[in-house]
Amino acid sequence: MFNKAKFALLMVLVTVSTSIAFAEADESKIPEPFRGERKGSPIQITYNDWTKILRSTVVDAGESDRSSASAPKPEIGTRTVRGNTSSTRNEGNRIVFEAYTDEKNIAIVRKIRAELEALPGEVPMREWTKNEQLAYWLNLYNITLIDLIAQEFPTRSLKKLAQGKDSLWNKKVLKVSDVNLSLNDIHDILVYKWDSTIVMYGLFQGYVGGPSIRRTAYTGETVHRALVDNAKEFVNSNRGMRLKGSTLLISEYYKDNKALFPNWKEDLKKHFISLTEYGMHDRIRAAKKIKATTDDYFIADLYGGSTRHGTALATNRAALNDAFIRVNSGQSAGNASMGIGSFTMETYADFGKDPVEMRFPPHVRDYIYQMRKNKALKKGEVDVEEIDDGSSEPSEPPQ
Repeated sequence: MFNKAKFALLMVLVTVSTSIAFAEADESKIPEPFRGERKGSPIQITYNDWTKILRSTVVDAGESDRSSASAPKPEIGTRTVRGNTSSTRNEGNRIVFEAYTDEKNIAIVRKIRAELEALPGEVPMREWTKNEQLAYWLNLYNITLIDLIAQEFPTRSLKKLAQGKDSLWNKKVLKVSDVNLSLNDIHDILVYKWDSTIVMYGLFQGYVGGPSIRRTAYTGETVHRALVDNAKEFVNSNRGMRLKGSTLLISEYYKDNKALFPNWKEDLKKHFISLTEYGMHDRIRAAKKIKATTDDYFIADLYGGSTRHGTALATNRAALNDAFIRVNSGQSAGNASMGIGSFTMETYADFGKDPVEMRFPPHVRDYIYQMRKNKALKKGEVDVEEIDDGSSEPSEPPQ
């Protein structure tokens, strides 16, 4: 029995046979320790601590209504416009990055990250199901990226950090099964091993123009449904894909994943049709051009990449000015408290009883109003194509 209960990373093992079911995809470009799978494997990994931290620090924006944000107005009494000025600035989930700059908080995050790095060395990946492997890589990627961005915080734009040979994504900051890996290496493993367009939506990029960070960790049981949900949210937002006349304007993030769309124009059209409502299908098919020009590298931080010091929050009691996200010093990592004061991030995001005008600075308010509007809309179900690996549907959808 292998038990990492302290950090809620529980793996239940039984005696395994020597026969291993390998993936049908060509895995020759993947490091040997990460090849293969065992269908029906009893190995399960839970990520309860990571989910608890995400629930405490991530704000769910709901699905976009495709409205473009108007030009922001200067703050009262100034000529200054703070925060993101992009027309897509009110879309996508937000994370409170300041929480991860607290030494006690980030120490817990890094312990969980270290445990994840060590797991394939304890139990080889070839003994895991493909679902467990997929959830593992997505969680490791996201927790590592959040850690790296926290080290750069406060910062508003991630463009310089995301581009060039010295980008955060190119740094060999991980070691899994004695293989040094960067975030781009994990991306390549996912592309080569799964060869599915859906996997790209599980990789949080840290900026508004990428897929949203979820409020729950990925698990082997729910990873497919969770990825489809993320794909739907992104494609049905202006930052992901929108129509302008006969042109499809899409995120530059698709260029980073061009290997998943070998027949670029036709594959993208089919992909978008599978994730959008019927009323858009004819226009997507008729599109004459596809331009990957939409970008928004502004950090996906609730407070716009700045600390709460110096904002309206710092001078207003209703803003919970003493409520820095923290971990109680006497608690173990398995019982981390990441709440804001006497509130949890969930109740904070739902705004409680206090007026939004009293609790948030101006550059955050329009995002909050849009989020409330999105959540008030009732969206219909959209049929989509999921990853086909022969597995059954998850017993319950992710939250």
